[in-house]
Amino acid sequence: MLKSIIENKIIDVPWPVYIDSKLYEGSKFKGNSKCDYECKGDTNNDGVNICEHGLSHISKCISGQLVVVTGVFISDGLLSKRYKRNTNLMQRKVSLDAINLWFKNLEEKYQSIDKLVTKTAKSNFEQFHEFVKWAREIGHYSERLLAKSAKEECDAFGKASEELKSLYKTSVMLLDSLDTTALYFNPESAKFGRKKMTDIYSMVHKIKLVLSHSTANKNRANVVIKGRVENKHKVYESFKIVPLSLIQNAIKYKRTGDVDIIFEEKEGNLMMSVVSIGHEIPENELCKLFMRGYRTAKARQMSIEGSGLGLYVLKIVTDAHDFTVKVKSTPIQPLNKKLAKNIFTISIH
Repeated sequence: MLKSIIENKIIDVPWPVYIDSKLYEGSKFKGNSKCDYECKGDTNNDGVNICEHGLSHISKCISGQLVVVTGVFISDGLLSKRYKRNTNLMQRKVSLDAINLWFKNLEEKYQSIDKLVTKTAKSNFEQFHEFVKWAREIGHYSERLLAKSAKEECDAFGKASEELKSLYKTSVMLLDSLDTTALYFNPESAKFGRKKMTDIYSMVHKIKLVLSHSTANKNRANVVIKGRVENKHKVYESFKIVPLSLIQNAIKYKRTGDVDIIFEEKEGNLMMSVVSIGHEIPENELCKLFMRGYRTAKARQMSIEGSGLGLYVLKIVTDAHDFTVKVKSTPIQPLNKKLAKNIFTISIH
């Protein structure tokens, strides 16, 4: 949305600005021909970097997107005296206070528009209650058909025809999309109903079967469950979004190998980790993964559909349960491929 605000001139842009590496020219002056995106420095967080050309690049993270005011000369008293005869620099003079005020105005504009968009979308989504009802009907009857395909429930999916598996998977993913959308617009719904003692292992096993299924062998994902869960754990109905989102995310972004689901249960506490080999997630991006709409730089470069809402909604659900979620990305050999073991861990207590 930040790019749309700039492109539609909803806010004036006095100086050249990068948003996620795309340059927008300023109304007062354009970008410096000697500077490029690398001049901002290594930081992907808030900060100021003075490049080798003597110009400043001020970074600010707004709603998970990096905004960089680039190629300006900060009018600090000492520097201004030192470079007062450098016409090129002095023409780009601006105060840091002015830039920070511009960042503040951009963020406020973004938040105002975002609230209006969310309110409108929520109002429109409420008109789809009938659609949700019929989607649940599809899910109900696909489950009944699945149950008839085998004598024992635990073997029903494996014994079903490819067509029935595909139908059941479609119904599960459809309902998941609707539930995720509902949680996005109404976070409080994550606590609807009462917590129930739930067999989380069986829940995850069922999700694993569904997400592992693919009619095209080349797209089939091998999901492996490791460890045991002896006890049931109290969770809201919304908890199913957590393993579903994590496994789906791992399958989508893995580059090689299996997706492992590892359970560790100690003294009534349960740790569930989803492990896959994918592109390394830089340290400065790990803390942003659960921000609304955020996708890593590498994810944006890949030709994979994504809205950045899955992990955001997952965090809504874990917060409702008061569970913790941690992410770790450990580079693996060979380092030149930039692959890492990515681990998402949920602590259930």
